Amino acid sequence: MRRLLFALLLPLAAIAADIPVQRVDGEPAADPMSSAWLAQAAVAVPLYPQASVPPAMKAAGKGSIKVRAQRGATTLALHLEWPDRKPAASRGVGEFADAAAVQWPLQPGAALPYIGMGHRGAPVALWFWRADGTVETLAAEGFGTLTAQPGDGVKAKGVWKNGVWRVALSRAVNKPAMERMPVAFAVWNGEGAERAGLKRLSAWQTLRFPGATAKVSLPDTASSGSAARGKRLMQAKGCAACHNYPGNPAKPRIAPDLSHAGGLHAADYLAESMREPSKIVVPGKGYFTEQGGRRVSIMPPFEGSEAERDDLLAFLLSLR
Repeated sequence: MRRLLFALLLPLAAIAADIPVQRVDGEPAADPMSSAWLAQAAVAVPLYPQASVPPAMKAAGKGSIKVRAQRGATTLALHLEWPDRKPAASRGVGEFADAAAVQWPLQPGAALPYIGMGHRGAPVALWFWRADGTVETLAAEGFGTLTAQPGDGVKAKGVWKNGVWRVALSRAVNKPAMERMPVAFAVWNGEGAERAGLKRLSAWQTLRFPGATAKVSLPDTASSGSAARGKRLMQAKGCAACHNYPGNPAKPRIAPDLSHAGGLHAADYLAESMREPSKIVVPGKGYFTEQGGRRVSIMPPFEGSEAERDDLLAFLLSLR
C-alpha cells in the first residue's frame, strides 16, 4: 500500500467542515479520557446511514461524532467521541463489536474519492479501531475491495463511559509542511448488529493544521435552482423510478438511495453524476454493466436544460 502522505490535498471545494489541529508539546495523549483531549473544543460532524449499496441501513437514524485533532513532535492524533447506550466489545456467532474508522484519500492533489470507500483509480486508507482491541490500517478502492495492510504504526485506545465512546487514534507522520487535509469518519454499533456496510458515515471534512494561511473553503451547498421544482422533475425525468428519496412513494432500490445526498456529497459531485454518471460508478448490484472491462452506469446522462439541472441539484442538496 502506498504510504499515507500527510500533505496538502486538493480540491478543497469538495470538503465540508473545518477541524483545527492543535499543536501540543511532546506527543498527543494516548488516553482518550485525558484532560488534554477533553479540554479541547470539539467539532461536531454529522453522520448518515450508508444506504447506497447492500448491506445498507434504512435511510434513517442520523447521528453525529465529535472530533478533536492534535499534532505533536512526530505524531498526528484524532480523538473521536460519540454516544452509544451500551458498549459491545465481544465478537462471536451473531455478536458484533462497536467500531470506528478514519478515512483518508491516498492520492494527493487528485479529485476526492467517492465517500463510500473510494472508487476505481481513487483509493483510500483507513485507520480502523474495534472495541475488541483490533487496531489496523486498511485500504480500499470502492465498496467490496477493503483489504488489510501491513502494520504502519497506527495506535488506538477506546474507553466507554456513561453512554459515550471516546477513542484516540494516532500514527507517526512524515515531516513535509502541512496546511489542510481531507478526512472522513464512520462508526458501527455492534449491539445493533452493524458491521461492514451497515454503518454511519460522514461526508469529507478537512483538518486544518497550525500555520494554515487561510480557513478552509466550504463546499458549494447552494444552487440557483428551485428545490421544489427539482422535486417535481425527479418524477418527470424518470429519476423516481430508480432512486429512493423522501417523498418518493415507490421507494425503488434499482439505484443508490438519495435520502441524504446533500449531507454526504458536495454540489460538484452531484452535478457530475448527472452529467457523467459513468465517471464514478457506485458498485451496487444492478447499478452498472461491464463494457470492455469498464463499468458503465445504467443511468443515462441527464437530458434537459441547464435550468432543470440546477433545479434537480437544488433538490438533491436539500436532502440531509
